[in-house]
Amino acid sequence: MKKAIFYLAGCLLFCGVLAAQEEDLPANPEMQRQELINLEKENARALKLHNATFFRAAYSDDFSGVSRFGEVINKTGMLREVVSLNADFDNVVASDIQVKMYRDAAYVISLRSEVGHAEGKRFYNQFRVLRVYLNTPRGWKVISELETRLVAESPRD
Repeated sequence: MKKAIFYLAGCLLFCGVLAAQEEDLPANPEMQRQELINLEKENARALKLHNATFFRAAYSDDFSGVSRFGEVINKTGMLREVVSLNADFDNVVASDIQVKMYRDAAYVISLRSEVGHAEGKRFYNQFRVLRVYLNTPRGWKVISELETRLVAESPRD
C-alpha cells in the first residue's frame, strides 16, 4: 500500500514538472523568426509611404536609436523624421535579413535599399540597419536601432 502511494505521488509530481516545463517552452522559433523578417519588410514599406501608424505600433515607447542622419533620437523624434522626410520613394526594400534570437530578445540586421527623388534629384541609398526587438505581450517591439549609410557610386544614366 505504501509503495502504491509513493508510486502515485511520484507520478503526479513527475507529470506536474512536465506540465510546468511545457508552459515555459518558447513559441515556435521559426515562426518568431519569420515574424521578425515580416516586420523588417513592413518597416521598409511604411518608410516608403511615410506611414507613422506602423512606427507608432511597432516601436516601444522607450525607443532610442540613431537615425539615418546620425542623430540620437527617441520615438517622438523618429516619428517626426518619418513624416517630414523630404523624399519621395519609388521603392524601399529590406533584404539580406539576418535574425538572431535569445529568449524574449532578438536583433535583426538588414540591408535597406532606397530609390527615389528629393529636391529634383534622383537618389539611390543603401543602409545597413541593426534593430533590437523585445517580445512583449503585445508582440515584438523595436527598442533600439542603428542605421549606417553605405557609400554608393553615382548612378550611370
